[in-house]
Amino acid sequence: MYAALWFFTTPLLCAQESPFSQLSAGRQAQEAAVVPLPVPEGGGTLTVYAYPPRRILDWSKPRTVLKDFARIAMSQVIVSGPTVDFTSDFGEEGSIPRSYKSTMGHTIAHVRCTLPGGEAYDSWSSFSGQDFPEVDKELIMKKKVGLGALFEDYVDGHIISGVENRMRLIYYKGGGGNSPRYWQQAIDAQACGRVRDMVEFFRSFHFPKTATLHDLEARPSAQILYFTSNMDPYVSYMARKQDPAAKVGGGCAPYGLGLLKAAGKYDYSLDDVFKLRLAVSERLIGGIPDGNGRIREVTLAELTGSLGDSWTYPGYSNRGFQNYDPYKIWNFIGGVSACLSGDSGNCAPEASAWLSANGGRVSAGPVQKLSDTRTVDAGSYGDFGPQTEEVTRTVKMNGIIVN
Repeated sequence: MYAALWFFTTPLLCAQESPFSQLSAGRQAQEAAVVPLPVPEGGGTLTVYAYPPRRILDWSKPRTVLKDFARIAMSQVIVSGPTVDFTSDFGEEGSIPRSYKSTMGHTIAHVRCTLPGGEAYDSWSSFSGQDFPEVDKELIMKKKVGLGALFEDYVDGHIISGVENRMRLIYYKGGGGNSPRYWQQAIDAQACGRVRDMVEFFRSFHFPKTATLHDLEARPSAQILYFTSNMDPYVSYMARKQDPAAKVGGGCAPYGLGLLKAAGKYDYSLDDVFKLRLAVSERLIGGIPDGNGRIREVTLAELTGSLGDSWTYPGYSNRGFQNYDPYKIWNFIGGVSACLSGDSGNCAPEASAWLSANGGRVSAGPVQKLSDTRTVDAGSYGDFGPQTEEVTRTVKMNGIIVN
């Protein structure tokens, strides 16, 4: 039941992936004068990785997507196993399952470049949030907001910084053998600086893992990073530059694409491809006036029953929901890769059209490999006692390179 409840507060925003809120250039001597080192050209790459949910979600009806999500979430609860431990860039310990399953998909960014002054910058980051079950229970079970949870602003948005992002890619267990895919973008030194500034800005909202919901709610609004579909991270970041009181927030996919926007490399023509757009009837939204002098209540049982058969209902106004979707990003990259390789069966029309318009800038990327070697318990062997062995896990990812 809780896994189903948790779905409504985390749609495509990429929260923690557990239904219980869980990862000397020395100088060279010369015969005459010392020749100065050349000034670095600067720039580098910004890579956006995406992977889909463990089970591709059926968004045709509220009821079907809820059931798909619940199946994934419940399998995470039922199947337990060893974990992968890590230390974040903030010096905090964490772990993820060694057979990591994603309920919504996720988007991760890795920037590796040289700044205008010649300094190297290397950062892994992704956007997450909504880790407090009591918030879900309050909204869904007590206030009965139904699909109103899609439009909430949650106060615990945060940046996953460092090696956990690599661990999520390496240990991701996709359905049908699906692996993460990547979009690698060449950037110059000036773009490197803009991306660095945006990453560090969002990292500045970090709070300790020990922080309580009360601690976060007590923060001034300007110090809260909201986990929400109501804000685009890049747009809110730029708004904060103009207004110190502007709210800032977003989710994982818009954050990854937001870094491309900061670099000046995002193709806005892809909004129609990357975004999930829904018209959500107010009949499905609780916590608002029902037109009869009362506050509408929508229960979980109604949404998993006949009321969940449609997103819209005659006689009721609709509210627009839209958010960049990790699955759509992943699927598009796969479509472009298929076009580049001559695989006409998987070369989707939108991928073919985009490639035709940008063919001179796009190429198939090499298969990327990320590996992690762990010491595991190998059991006991007679008189020799407990044994251990090193096991290496490697993920291979296809992707595209855009110049």
